Amino acid sequence: MITKLLPTYDPTLFQGAISYYLQYRPRYPNTLYDLISQEFQLDGQGKLLDLGCGIGLVAIALHHQFQSVLGIDPDPEMLEVAKQEAKIHHAQNITWVKGLAENITSEIGTFRLVTIGRAFHWMDKELVLQRSYALLDRTREIKSGIAIIQTEKDIWSNNSAWAQNVLAVIKRWLGEERRVGETSVPLLYKSDLEILERSPFVGVKRHDIDFQKHWTIDDFIGYLYSTAYCRRDYFNGDTSQFEAEIKAAILVVEPSGHFVEDIPISVYLGFKE
Repeated sequence: MITKLLPTYDPTLFQGAISYYLQYRPRYPNTLYDLISQEFQLDGQGKLLDLGCGIGLVAIALHHQFQSVLGIDPDPEMLEVAKQEAKIHHAQNITWVKGLAENITSEIGTFRLVTIGRAFHWMDKELVLQRSYALLDRTREIKSGIAIIQTEKDIWSNNSAWAQNVLAVIKRWLGEERRVGETSVPLLYKSDLEILERSPFVGVKRHDIDFQKHWTIDDFIGYLYSTAYCRRDYFNGDTSQFEAEIKAAILVVEPSGHFVEDIPISVYLGFKE
């Protein structure tokens, strides 16, 4: 149904990182899902399309708000974890499909809502918005549209003293540029409000949600290994020295080894006329 891969897709992007992703990635707060439910007046009807669904965080959290859910992601390992997580949460109305958001067509049906979590920065944004809009239902009885969820910063854009220390260690080991798979990219996280406003969607708006994550050093190291820029396999074997340097970098600022990261979340909403 959705098999074509764009030439720029790197299938090794999260190679070896999935177990860390499942255990250490921060989950979205319930206030986020409440906001989406209220804005689109979700009532258990219609279908949800979750693009770049990863391990299924958004699809599973919202599955009870829809008759059925379709989660699409190009990473087969992510999808296998998503299937297992869906079973654990008794989310039986979700179908998981391997594919790229850029390749969605009318063959997959029409939907009440499209969601994109922490994956929009990997996509051809204008194309995905155009194709998503075409797949949305629109009647007078329901609101349909898109919700794009974006965490506004990570270690590469965090000015906290502990974060800057950690980033310095990462750069010493892996280079000055942000590594992703077999290549490197500039800072990924930036506002997508203007892109959404230029799309066919109307009533575009942004909501900001304050979110804090409480970390231990070991948990934060696990989180680093869940990212495309700090995968464990980049270190070619023994990571003990790297981990020791990360611990020292944090402890000099946070001697308790427990610290808080502010992770502001932005939700971009657009509606179909």
